[in-house]
This record gives sequence, C-alpha cells and structure tokens, in this order.
Amino acid sequence: MSSPRVAALIVNGKSRRGREWFPLVRQKLLDEGFELALTHLAKKPQTVGGQVDVAIRKGIPLVCVGGGDGTFSSVAGKFVDTDSVLGVLPLGTGNSLARDLGIKADVDEACQVLIDGFEQDIDLGLVNGQHFVNVATVGLTTRIAEGLDNDAKKRFGRAAYLVAVFKAVIKAKPFHTRLEFGGEVRESESIQVVVGSGRFHAGPFPVTPEAEITSGKLAGYSVNSVDRATLLRYGLRLWGGHHVDMPEVEEFTATQVKLSTTPLMRITVDGETGMRTPATFECLPQAVRVLANRSAKQVLGIQI
Repeated sequence: MSSPRVAALIVNGKSRRGREWFPLVRQKLLDEGFELALTHLAKKPQTVGGQVDVAIRKGIPLVCVGGGDGTFSSVAGKFVDTDSVLGVLPLGTGNSLARDLGIKADVDEACQVLIDGFEQDIDLGLVNGQHFVNVATVGLTTRIAEGLDNDAKKRFGRAAYLVAVFKAVIKAKPFHTRLEFGGEVRESESIQVVVGSGRFHAGPFPVTPEAEITSGKLAGYSVNSVDRATLLRYGLRLWGGHHVDMPEVEEFTATQVKLSTTPLMRITVDGETGMRTPATFECLPQAVRVLANRSAKQVLGIQI
C-alpha cells in the first residue's frame, strides 16, 4: 500500500470565500487520502506567512495556500530554493495567478488541481527586493487600488472595481517617467506604467499578448496619454491585450527594468500599495514550483 501524500492547508480567513472553502478543501483532501500535517485558518492575514514558514521548515512537500493575489505575493518568495510545492486556492476577486495556472475559482475544480495537477516552475518578479507573482503598477492602477477596501470587495466583488476605476480616471494626472531596459532609455509623460511577471493583470486582462509566467522575462507597457477618451479606449481594449496596439501605449520586454518618476509615485504590487519610485524590477526565472491545471499546459508553453 502506498504511503499517503503529505500536505499543509493554510487559508486566509479574511479573503473572499476563505471561511467557506476551508472545511470543504480540508475534507476533500482527507477523502483523497492526503495526510494533513498542518492546517490553519488565519483570522489575521499577516499570520499566513508565518504558517507557510513553519510548513516549509517541516519539509511538507505540498503547501496549499488559499487567498487572493496579495496573499500569494506575500508568500511566493518563501518557496524559492526549497523542495516545497505551492498549491493555489483562489479566494480573491482578481485571482490573476490562478488564471495563469488554469485554476478556476470553484472549490471542486481548485481541489482537483491539488489532487492531480502537474508541477510547473514559474517566474517570480522582484521590485526593490520585494517579490511579486503578477504585476507591479504605477499611476492609474495604484489609484484604483487605493480606492478599494476589503469590505467593498467582499460585498460587491467586481462591481467594486468598476467604481474604483471610474473614480481613478476622473482623478488621473500625468507624471514624467524614465524607463531603462536592455540598453534603451524611454522618457515620456505617462498616466500608467505596468511591469508584469505573470500573464494577467487586473483580473482577466493580459499584460501584453506575449506575456507568460514561464518566459524568464518581464513584460510591461506605459500609457502615455491623459485624454479621457483615450483612457476609455485603453480600458475597452485591455481584453485580449489589444491595448498595446494603441499608439499611446508603448510595450517592452526585459529581464531588468529601472523606473524613475517625477514626482515620486506610489507603486502597487499585486494589488497592495506600499513602496515608492524609483524602482528596479527583475525577473527570477523558474523560481517557484507550483501545481497547475493540466489544461493550462499549452498556455504555459509546455509540450503535451
């Protein structure tokens, strides 16, 4: 008889659906023969990281974490240079990392990936020494993040984002940017700068059409206009990554990007606003091993 698979289950109880999913996932894993060496429903989001540290120190091979993109951004760096695999339970609103991995915000489907998903090494971003899994932004998106609060996201879901977007566009102001990458320097008056390690940002929207979480490179763009009609077109063309076809949008791909702004600007990293410019962005190729949906192999650029 084969030995049971050993896992940890750590869920952010403050995230959307967190408290509802925790007992369901725990029972599902137990029913599938997993040995749960550690389980934790975090009443305070800041305790999630400490429990992940404990699980990794114990050498638990699969560490299942439930939360939104901010949760995964805060814990992903802990898996670098370890033998533990990150299992993703998407409990947020945008769930950009889960989209990258083909994991739907459905408890049964997400559990199925934990049970029979495939292991994949993914890239990790680094901005001024802080890890991120999806995207770091300056400008319009930062205003959107500042206009959101956890209660609004829980009560209204994506509708909360629409309200925050409208308010951000009304208040949008240009700022001077200087981008350095691959020996090139670009200076412009911008309304937004986006640097992505993953494929998606703001939920279902590609950073660029070629962006991948396994490419070993950062993908990004700047929006160099403050005309509200242009901003509206930009928003409408985000679907499918067609925003980069606009003349006001300049895209780039690089392993390292340096950004400075006038005035200094706040940076939103995976939905959380903290540090300010200037910033140095780097890509750590294949830095974290995760479980992904088998249906996502072609999206991740893997031969089936």
